[in-house]
Amino acid sequence: MQPEIDYVKIGQRIKTARLEKGLKQTELGTMVGCSNNHMSHIEVGQTKVSLSMLLKLSLALDKDFDYFLLDTPYARRESIINSELADKLQKCNPTTLITMNKILDALLEQQEFLANTEQQIMY
Repeated sequence: MQPEIDYVKIGQRIKTARLEKGLKQTELGTMVGCSNNHMSHIEVGQTKVSLSMLLKLSLALDKDFDYFLLDTPYARRESIINSELADKLQKCNPTTLITMNKILDALLEQQEFLANTEQQIMY
């Protein structure tokens, strides 16, 4: 069973990218060929954004297509690592980086433990 697409999270990313570019909803709507009202509905997740519209938004906002999927189960691992994590890690001082490394080790250990537990249950 495929996970549901979270249009609210995609809409939030669209809004964030629009604000980063200093655009109003009306301006972005004009750039991609839709009304301010439609753009508003996309940003709050009331309207499911189409693939073609997402491509237009990607071009208009100078974002990789994957950027809009980062908070969803459909994000590519490489995009999360390269976009989100790398940017955040660049902002860390050495002490915070050491702490983050320890946190990641603990999370990976937990992930391995859970995977092993699931395998034992299945057999």
